[in-house]
Amino acid sequence: MSTTKQIILEEGILPGTKWSTVNKILKSGINTVGDLARQTPKQLAEQSGVGDDTCEKYIAIALTMINEGVITGAQLLEQIRDRKKLSTGSSLADEILRSDDDRKYDRPGGIESSTTTEIGGENGSGKTQLMHQLAINSQLPYEEGGLEGKVMWIDTENTFRPDRIIQICDNRGYDGMKMLSGIFYEKALSTQHQQDIVNKLPRLCQENNIKLVIVDSMMAHLRAEYIGRGTLADRQQTLNAILQKLGKLGLNHGITIIYTNQVMSKPDAYSKSSIAVGGHVMGHASTLRLFIRKGRQGTRVLKVTKSPYLPENEAPLMISDYGVEDVETFNERTTKKSKKKDDE
Repeated sequence: MSTTKQIILEEGILPGTKWSTVNKILKSGINTVGDLARQTPKQLAEQSGVGDDTCEKYIAIALTMINEGVITGAQLLEQIRDRKKLSTGSSLADEILRSDDDRKYDRPGGIESSTTTEIGGENGSGKTQLMHQLAINSQLPYEEGGLEGKVMWIDTENTFRPDRIIQICDNRGYDGMKMLSGIFYEKALSTQHQQDIVNKLPRLCQENNIKLVIVDSMMAHLRAEYIGRGTLADRQQTLNAILQKLGKLGLNHGITIIYTNQVMSKPDAYSKSSIAVGGHVMGHASTLRLFIRKGRQGTRVLKVTKSPYLPENEAPLMISDYGVEDVETFNERTTKKSKKKDDE
């Protein structure tokens, strides 16, 4: 990732510009040259109050500075290989998120940084449980499947539980309070509030070494506030704006973006299956789409449903007092506990 993208916007950085105008842009949540380069004139004008023509000029200057021109496929491959992988907590789940190139060069599997991942599933399927595990794993060293960075959790359904973080950490031998101190939390009270939080993320992430952004869930307020087919176009436009900003944040700062999504029953009287809400806008925005469902004997199944580099595949996992783990690991521990109790 180019270091030019990370240059903080300050007086004298953008040649041929007025500091008073740059300051207005800064106050709108645009913090770096890379953030500015990825804006559209219309969006930037609405956020900052600066005129469209001026925004277009400043964006052009920023684009020139980050020098994102034509590159070869080989150069892009090297950039992708530099991306970090965030472990799910289950080795089998990580394996289905491992590309052939990863296997060739003995790199781990997991959720790729600089990308957006959607995790869909029915109520109670384990989406939020997985988010708690990822919030812990993100803070671990790279060699342990982490991102060596902090977490931002945007909560739209009042589902984040600090005590669950403590429980998982206690069982895994981590410092629970230290992990909680590395999680920045804000409850989104409405769609507009959710947008406001997303708008301030570039600066927040830059200043606090945030490497993972979680939105749980993306559609809760949108579904509640935009009711009826007459509001569908406005809802999808708002959703698209939020998703685009998150995607740009991930690319520009090397941040892993993960959001959960609700589901609805297929509008088919003969079908019992579910589909993710949000329509095509949601489907196109994510790099990776995963679906989690309940399996047999208390297990969960994580499935890859969309990826530009992975085949459709699925893996079982277990959600326990230890968080997300392999079914085999859970069974071995349960068997040992049972045997020890019998011996006593």
